[in-house]
Amino acid sequence: MKLPATFLLLLGAASAHAHELRHQGAHVHGQATVDVALERETLDLAMQAPGIGLLDFERPPATPQERAALARAKALLKEGAWVTLPTAAQCRLAASSAVAEGFAADPARDAGHHGHAGFSAALRFQCAHPSALRVLVVRLPVLFPGLHEVIVNSTTPAGQARHVLTADTLRVVLAP
Repeated sequence: MKLPATFLLLLGAASAHAHELRHQGAHVHGQATVDVALERETLDLAMQAPGIGLLDFERPPATPQERAALARAKALLKEGAWVTLPTAAQCRLAASSAVAEGFAADPARDAGHHGHAGFSAALRFQCAHPSALRVLVVRLPVLFPGLHEVIVNSTTPAGQARHVLTADTLRVVLAP
């Protein structure tokens, strides 16, 4: 399958961002980033968030409830339940992934080193009517109250934009 160039750029940026979070310590609790790219009929979303923003912990789960919360977060991210697209666009989820890093037992961390856990997710939609993608709703701050702010960077034929979302403001305008 041939991947659009914008999606490859998003994945590269998301991967570099995740690498930076894990290895340089840049870590903003309560803040997630979503990169959105629309190219022809393909809509790609790439999300990065610190673990503490989606869960109440950044360590290996210690209880059955914490293990269930981790599994629930990964499932919600992979299913795409965190984004709502206009019905008129007739989009279908074509591919998805969700990764939680830093939640496994780590002897180095147990020896007093604090690592940062985080989540990344990627969604790819194929849309029959991409011109109907004027607004999308990113529900991350509602689904995960620990996320106080979600920064959405979008690239579409209409141009580039940056939106800062909160639980009170979930809409991302892709085209006027």
